[in-house]
Amino acid sequence: MNSQESPNIIPFSADLIIQALASSPSTTAIYSGENMIIRFANEGMLAVWGKDASVIGKPLIEAIPELEGQPFLELLQEVWRTGITYSVAEAPAKLIKNGKETLDYFDYEYRALVDENNRTWCILNTALEVTSRREFLEQIKHKEEREQALNEEMAATLEELTSTNEELNRYIKQLADSREYIRTIIEQAPVGIAMLKGPEHHIEIANPAILKIWGREEWEVIGYPHESARPEMREQPVNNWLKHVYQSGEPKINTELTVKLLDKAGLREAIVNSIYQPIFSNDGSISGVLVILEEITQQIMLRKKNENDQQMLNLAVDAGELATFYYQTETNLFSGNTLLKRWFGLSSDEHMDLSLAIAVILPEDRDRVSLAIEHVLSKDSDGHYFIEYRIQNNIDKKIRLLQANGRVFYDRKGNPLSLNGTLRDITEQKKEEQRKDDFIGMVSHELKTPLTSLKAYLQILQRMDLLTKDPMSQNMLGKSVKQVQYMNTMINGFLNVSRLDSGQLHLVKTVFDFQSLFAEIEDEVLSTIKTHHFLFKASGKIMIHADREKIAQVLHNLVGNAVKYSPLRSTIRVDYSANDNSLKVNVQDLGKGIDEVDQQRIFERYYRVKENTGGLISGFGIGLYLCREIIELHDGTIQVQSVKDEGSIFSFTLPFNL
Repeated sequence: MNSQESPNIIPFSADLIIQALASSPSTTAIYSGENMIIRFANEGMLAVWGKDASVIGKPLIEAIPELEGQPFLELLQEVWRTGITYSVAEAPAKLIKNGKETLDYFDYEYRALVDENNRTWCILNTALEVTSRREFLEQIKHKEEREQALNEEMAATLEELTSTNEELNRYIKQLADSREYIRTIIEQAPVGIAMLKGPEHHIEIANPAILKIWGREEWEVIGYPHESARPEMREQPVNNWLKHVYQSGEPKINTELTVKLLDKAGLREAIVNSIYQPIFSNDGSISGVLVILEEITQQIMLRKKNENDQQMLNLAVDAGELATFYYQTETNLFSGNTLLKRWFGLSSDEHMDLSLAIAVILPEDRDRVSLAIEHVLSKDSDGHYFIEYRIQNNIDKKIRLLQANGRVFYDRKGNPLSLNGTLRDITEQKKEEQRKDDFIGMVSHELKTPLTSLKAYLQILQRMDLLTKDPMSQNMLGKSVKQVQYMNTMINGFLNVSRLDSGQLHLVKTVFDFQSLFAEIEDEVLSTIKTHHFLFKASGKIMIHADREKIAQVLHNLVGNAVKYSPLRSTIRVDYSANDNSLKVNVQDLGKGIDEVDQQRIFERYYRVKENTGGLISGFGIGLYLCREIIELHDGTIQVQSVKDEGSIFSFTLPFNL
């Protein structure tokens, strides 16, 4: 006892700090002996173990037998023998909680506390569960629930700390002889702890953790009144709280408090959890204030960022009128947002069995959807889920055509955890496409007859003009017939769209020399398009087995597309090459290029690229769609490569199939 201390004032003791650690939200335990006898474990550590306080006093393996075969006991014994601290991040631990084995991950530390002979007398174990950090992306749907649970747990912990004030003071009286022992524990505690003495709040103890939060060195604060040692707090409420706690004996507890703390660059804004606990003497008077401080700035910033990200996601989902779904593979539970539940006519329950949603799908689509889900969750899947199907709920009886787009999330071992995604109601979109198809089919049929007559009249004029032997007239009539034939091909393209939907588009395959077709296309393009320069590069004779007319239609479409998207007088290059089993054709322009988002959809039916001004490029949006369908009917592929403001290359490949 210091000579300056009053004889009726009890010095700070071990039980005070033990109680503080027991009430702290940080997970802490203390062991001793080769068998790791559990001498202390706070509520946080007991919760991690899935045990109650009956394990205290038992050897670690006896208290938690599921740790047998895991490395923890050997590590503890090594720390006991060597006195060397062991810490590790994201280490797995299997524990029994509520009778069920669970695998969690922890950042933990085994710190040996040694005496003056450098012999270990106990081990301080601190741990932080980081399982949720590892699984954050996969469990974003449960983020708010976890945060709520964390807040409730923190509130319960703080409430418990407040209610134990009387018990804490009793321990202070009983452990007066353990001051140095407690001081050592305080020094090595992972949370900030300080002891303030007397009405001026002289700083008697301040461990390294709280000094780091304060931005101070020990010599700057020990022995000084709190207000003078930390002048940056004078305009903040902390000093008033200390006075109130000292005078009233009522603890002050703050959660997620924003304060300004000292930093090398001046003051920084930080967020902390803090406890200001009065310390009572034997006679019931207050002798000081115990401060427990934990900085949570990074955790709160991360939580707020996640909240902002979630809000932005919700805004995007609402703006796009998207339904969201979440399916847990292990439990077979299915959930979604309000729009999904309204479409499916489901209850407002947070989770339900997947079979309830499957039952709403029309019978003719039901098996196809079930197989698609089974496939995307299999080992052979790439994890991407895309399908269109119809539903009809039992409430409004409306048939909806939905487009589902999602992906699978996996655990560390590659096992599927969940299937998450969005649903879009494309009922009206499909109806609009059908109306377009019907209109185009009708108009195309109506145009066929006059166009056929026009072609016949031009051919009669050609035969009559043979007598005049006027080469210019013959040339003009020949080009007119070719243009009529080109228009006829365009109309056939419209008709082919309708035939594709009804499954009536058939290929008439023959074996022909692609070089001959290439030369015909070159002649037609050079004779009809004078706005651009063309470079046709042939690679010799190549025999293929394909529908000659439809491949010509694809080439005309790609060349016309290049003309439409490239500036006047620029050069368009058309070439082809072959390998052992396929032909590849390229059409390259030096135009404005295509945005990446448009490249993903440019081969969709009726899709048209937007101009920079917000308008749409002229056309019906079926040319590239028809090209893709024709090439895929030939078991080929078609793709585009494009760089903004540099140009595009459209390519397709055809197998020889001879």
